[in-house]
Amino acid sequence: MLPVASLLILVPLIFAVVTFFTKTKQLAAGFGFLGSLATLGLTLYAYLNFDSSTAAMQFYESVSWIPFLGVNYSVGIDGVSMPLILLNAIVIPFMILFTWKEEMESPNRFYGLILTMQAAVIGVFVALDFVVFYIFWELTLVPLFFIVNLWGGANRAHASYKFFIYTHVASLVMLLGIFGLFYTALNQTGVPTFDIRELIAQFQFFEPGLMKDGIFLAILFGFLAKLPAFPFHSWLPDAYSEAPTAGSILFILLKIGGYGLFRISLPMLPNTGSPQLMIMILGLLGSVSILYGALLALRQKDLKRMIAYSSLSHMGYVILGSAGLVTLSVSGAMFQQFSHGLIMSIMFMSAGAIQTAAGTRIINELGGLAKKMPMLTVAMMVGFMASLGLPGLTGFIAEFLVLTFTFTNLPVFVVIALLAIVVTAGYHLWAMQRAMFGVYNEKLGDVRDINSIQVFSMAVIALLVLYFGLNPSPVLDMMINNSEAIVSLAAGMGV
Repeated sequence: MLPVASLLILVPLIFAVVTFFTKTKQLAAGFGFLGSLATLGLTLYAYLNFDSSTAAMQFYESVSWIPFLGVNYSVGIDGVSMPLILLNAIVIPFMILFTWKEEMESPNRFYGLILTMQAAVIGVFVALDFVVFYIFWELTLVPLFFIVNLWGGANRAHASYKFFIYTHVASLVMLLGIFGLFYTALNQTGVPTFDIRELIAQFQFFEPGLMKDGIFLAILFGFLAKLPAFPFHSWLPDAYSEAPTAGSILFILLKIGGYGLFRISLPMLPNTGSPQLMIMILGLLGSVSILYGALLALRQKDLKRMIAYSSLSHMGYVILGSAGLVTLSVSGAMFQQFSHGLIMSIMFMSAGAIQTAAGTRIINELGGLAKKMPMLTVAMMVGFMASLGLPGLTGFIAEFLVLTFTFTNLPVFVVIALLAIVVTAGYHLWAMQRAMFGVYNEKLGDVRDINSIQVFSMAVIALLVLYFGLNPSPVLDMMINNSEAIVSLAAGMGV
């Protein structure tokens, strides 16, 4: 069998190197697109050969790397990682198509960084050794920093440095937690290893106390800051709004915070010194993120900042569903990650298209754009309706599972989250009505609709939002098996 997990990292990385040396925009975009298509082809091969009926690791590879430290190049794919790899592989080719006709400086670096980012993110998703995991985790910072810093808006320098410093510091705290996990396990067993699954298994034998909870919280902090969750979200609105359209979408596809929560934090949680307290912390952060993000989104005048805070609110469902520790609440949290990536891609494409066509994304300066941009309006409607949780679209499935099945264990936090639903509907409908409908603002001049390539790109993603909203099983089934494994561990500990 093909070494699929390694090829999923290597292929976009090779195309990234080639793209960096191209001389024209057409060649840069072309190689970028070909690289993303090759990655999509490999991902579809993995998906079609993936056994959804088991939570076992598949496409497993392991090679000794630094033997005296117990470091191995170990990679594999399971039901936690497969949907997120699929999400990245699907969206990035259409993101590149969407930006095909955009004028930009140094397109070779732009598209090369996109493919580098894709390789790094997939590297995080398939890594089964903490050293490999952390290398790819940190590598994701580099392309995002440069994409915002070189091609972002007027405040791009501030936004890029704020993002880099904030998330890098959080990553260093996480690294301390990883070292604490490694050294404590080494003292107990005498055998060095950075294997993620082995260290999580050893964690249950650590002596209860501040050290044990400290290790868990340090690692968790790195994930929550990357998600992000309240109150670790201050980098988000600036980074999302100042990034170019492709950069904003790459931030959305950066699901490594939620992935780390499922892969590492939840399996560790039942073995902490105070698991019930940790569950309460997660439940509180999740519910507050949902409500706080929605309230801040309601206040925004800038369409892109509104979408950014909407993203914060949606990520709260990932945390809340995880804290529920019920198979379908955790599955709903996983599905929210997948759904969120599709929906927010449409929304940021919409904001970017409006900025390009109208010269502004300030909601009160828009109006009546549906008359001039009917194709964009249809695609944007799908994204906005899915984001507010309309039945039949992916957003509804995720939020329904999280709220329904978390209520049993954490009813108060679910009630807090329910308060946000009205607010969420309000800011989505207000923004759509004010920007796209009503009287056309003649000050905008001759506004043109999105081009045929952009229509195609948005239409494909919108159709996927509809397809997986009506038939979530192709990705939800594999999530459920892994969620059962996580929840059974918690049940065994009496959590």
